[in-house]
Order: sequence, then structure tokens, then C-alpha cells
Amino acid sequence: MPYPVSYYMLLASLPHMPRTFDVEHVPISRLRLEQRLRMLSARDAGTVEQVQRFWLWDRQHAERTDQEVREEYDRLMTAIRNPLVRNIIAFRMDVRTITSALRRRRLGMAPPEGVGRWVDQIHRHWDHPDFRLIREHPWIPALKADMEANVPLQAERRLLQVTWNRWTRLSDDYHFSFEALLLYLARWEIVDRWTRRNEQLGCRRFETLLTEALGAHAPSHH
Repeated sequence: MPYPVSYYMLLASLPHMPRTFDVEHVPISRLRLEQRLRMLSARDAGTVEQVQRFWLWDRQHAERTDQEVREEYDRLMTAIRNPLVRNIIAFRMDVRTITSALRRRRLGMAPPEGVGRWVDQIHRHWDHPDFRLIREHPWIPALKADMEANVPLQAERRLLQVTWNRWTRLSDDYHFSFEALLLYLARWEIVDRWTRRNEQLGCRRFETLLTEALGAHAPSHH
């Protein structure tokens, strides 16, 4: 089905996505991006809203039970019909399940219930270093090493890189279509997540330096 001319205009108006997410700023602000998305049809705007809600949920680091994750996954897969959005969510949930399994095994816990197509594989090969998933997920040994070295920021960066690479490869198959826009938004979300993380780290470093510099001269709040 041909897309409206406005979709071509929308995609052509978006700044080029950087080669890596490790940049100082997103290529376009959230406000301007939302303004451009007003060119979408009501149905496609609804699909974008669904995937954006998922990304917001995925970014929240609150501890969730396996049951809560499964319920959210089932809800999403019931509500969402777009094949690419389902692909995006399924891959993110696979990464989440594998990461949870590595973390739980390191802590001497039982395998996670998890969601996605690799749950049974993880349970069957719980004692194998990479759950015999290295062909499908070659990043597992490196993430395992990050966890063992206790470098959480490096582990987070690696997971974002895995997802970034996936969206970049998929984007090569779509040009000037709604799917191309979805993959642009998927990569924008990663850049936004990383740049916000760097800003937060920078603020904390600044506060630490300021405290150290002031030392005993810090003003009293009494």
C-alpha cells in the first residue's frame, strides 16, 4: 500500500541518525520530533504511541517480578498488530530475559520465568556459560564478563549497542515507509537514553567536585 506524500516529507525532514548512539545530543529534540509526528495518520500515530509506551516501561529500572513482566509482554502482544513493533518488543524482551538469567545465575538463584522464545533454552542449558545461545546472541560472553568485573555502566552500554546494531541492520531493509520511521524512532530512543544517562553522570560528577572544592567552606543550611 503506497504511503501518503506527507510520510515522504516527514522522513526527508528528519536529521540523519548518527552512526553511533555515543553522541552529546539527540539529532532532533523531542519537541520537534513530536511536531513532525503530527503528520501521521491516526492509526499510525496510535502504533507509535504504543511502542513509545513500551520504551518508557523498558527504561524504568524498578525491580519487577517475573509475573509482572510476563503480564506486560502478553498485554503488548495482544494489543499490537504491527509486525515490526512486535519484532522490536520481542527482541528487547529476549535481551531482558537473557540479562536477567545471567544476573540470577551469578547470584546463585534459580532460572527466571522470563518471556520470549529463549526461556526453555535457558532452563535446559542453565549450567552452560552462554545457555548455548552464542550463535543467536554473540554478545552474551562479553556481557557476562562485564557483570563479573562489576562495571554496570559498561554492561548498560553493551546492551544498548546490541539493540542499536539490531535496529540499524533492520533499517537497511526499509526506506521512506512507516517502518523506516519506527526504526528511526527506535534508534532515537537509544540516543536519548544514553545522552540522558551521561547528563546525569555529569551532574553527579559536578556535584562531587563542587563539594570537594568547597570542603569546610561549604555554606551551612542551619
